Amino acid sequence: MLSRVYEVAKRNNIKEPSQLIQAINKAIRDLNPIAVFIIGSMARGEFVLGMSDIDLVVIVSGESPFRAKVIGSSLGDVEVMVFTLGEFCSHHMDNNIMLEALRIGIPIIGDPGELMRPCR
Repeated sequence: MLSRVYEVAKRNNIKEPSQLIQAINKAIRDLNPIAVFIIGSMARGEFVLGMSDIDLVVIVSGESPFRAKVIGSSLGDVEVMVFTLGEFCSHHMDNNIMLEALRIGIPIIGDPGELMRPCR
């Protein structure tokens, strides 16, 4: 996880990668994710401090305490979208957020290939 987060931070000119790590950890606390993807402007390397938010797609094996939430961080808002593995398997080909996670998202927890295995 850490090496990918450091790469994302560098690509987006974030001087303190620990800020990104703290934001992600705060966002996924209590979720026990099997996969986490960074999507949006940060995944594309277009993050602008003070203007952009951090978008996360989180896949969990069981039920989540929430579907989506926004939390604050030193880098700006973090938007967290949570899907169960069953939802992911059922809709990964017709849900734009899931498609973005698979196409351009940066996996920071989990492996996309392994994630797809139970979907077959």
